[in-house]
Amino acid sequence: MRYRVQTIASLALGLALPGAPLAAQGSTKVSVAGFETDGSVGLSRDDYDALGRALSALLSAEVGGRGAATTALAVDPLNSARAGRVDVGAARAAAAKAGAKVLVVGTLLDQYGDIHVEARVLNAVTGEPIAVVRGDPSLVKREQLAQAIADLADRIAQQPAVGGSKGSMPRGSVPVSALVLFGKGLRAEDAGDRTKAAEAYRAAVRAAPGFTEATTALGRVGG
Repeated sequence: MRYRVQTIASLALGLALPGAPLAAQGSTKVSVAGFETDGSVGLSRDDYDALGRALSALLSAEVGGRGAATTALAVDPLNSARAGRVDVGAARAAAAKAGAKVLVVGTLLDQYGDIHVEARVLNAVTGEPIAVVRGDPSLVKREQLAQAIADLADRIAQQPAVGGSKGSMPRGSVPVSALVLFGKGLRAEDAGDRTKAAEAYRAAVRAAPGFTEATTALGRVGG
């Protein structure tokens, strides 16, 4: 099965009138920060950090593919006070720099392979909560993570503050090993190590030949 890839676009943001809903005019830019993985057990902390990065990139692409202009933030959960947590203050600052009005912070709870995903949707300007969006309760296994993220994107996109729509194509499964490798590639790329990033992306493609996000990333770093 071929997995869909969406361009993560930084589009111009239409000006909203005072007091108007965030999505009332033009495209509301949505920034997706890293996934929080605090409290998850069954993988190493390093793997969970990488997995969180991968899920953030996938969620940003999936929400963007549903009609909402999105950008993925390079927010390192390990830079916050607790490993596996997102520094929301830093994420809001990065979102503001990107011109976003909506900030999404994802959460993965993984208990030895039993998963739950959800997301907090925040006003990126004020930090006020807009909604807590929970994932499909039937997608409960770690190997269903890619599908769970696609479903979560559907639910986020349909929030009035986001203004997107439900996707028309389900995402195929991607092995968790490939997601972790993809996340390690993203981490190396953020650090400026294109060689190490290419190695990780290449390994992710080998683990999941149809994983087009990893293939695209590999081409981006010259692999």
